[in-house]
Amino acid sequence: MPTLVIIRGNSGSGKTSMADTLQVHFGADACLVIHQDQVRRELLHANDHVGTPTVALIKDLIRFGHDHYPLVIVEGILRRDVYGEMLEQVVDEWQGPTLIYYLDVPFATCVAHNAQRFDEAIQKRWWRVDDVLSAADRRLPQRDVALVLSDLNRI
Repeated sequence: MPTLVIIRGNSGSGKTSMADTLQVHFGADACLVIHQDQVRRELLHANDHVGTPTVALIKDLIRFGHDHYPLVIVEGILRRDVYGEMLEQVVDEWQGPTLIYYLDVPFATCVAHNAQRFDEAIQKRWWRVDDVLSAADRRLPQRDVALVLSDLNRI
């Protein structure tokens, strides 16, 4: 059965590098990574508000991954108000283990990670406080690939 890993958090929290590191570890033939930013910005050129077509495409990509890969990783800010209902539905329908992580990284750390890309004022507007999907989300205070690998090895 395939495994689904969802990695969420604010901009600059380390989601993308964590997902990419996991894909390198498992190999691209065994691990599909779906980057919210790539789908939304590069494929669809869509906004990130309620009603965005990104929600439906990510859902379809997750379903595709379920049928073709042993490991599917979805990463992004994936705001609860925009993506939450879809993610909860996908988790409920998923036939296999699911792991949901929320990178609960301090604002100052995220600003430092994004310093070359965005100024602090923009990041403050985007900042989502405690945007977990549910109490079951595993909160990580930092990017922790070793912990996720350990969780995956226990499955």
